[in-house]
Amino acid sequence: MRLLTWLTVIYAVVLVLALAVSLITIFYYLWRIGSALAEVKSGLIQARENTAPLEGHLEFINGGLVGVGDGLQSVDGHLAGVNESLEAVAAHLGVGETV
Repeated sequence: MRLLTWLTVIYAVVLVLALAVSLITIFYYLWRIGSALAEVKSGLIQARENTAPLEGHLEFINGGLVGVGDGLQSVDGHLAGVNESLEAVAAHLGVGETV
């Protein structure tokens, strides 16, 4: 009976030690992850601060590009008209016909 008591005590001590080591290891890795996430947060805050002035510039550029887009649509319309005119001239001259 005494042997069974000692074996139970030894088993309990080993179990508690294994649990303690596991929990300490988990805590260590959670702490490292928390530190890494804190660095990521700080980097993201710095990036936000560094890119904040770009908003005004991007709005200005976007406004300019709207004008460029309108101009390009106008040019597209003119080129379509030129294409139709050139097709009519080519048809009148017989250019592009297959023999």
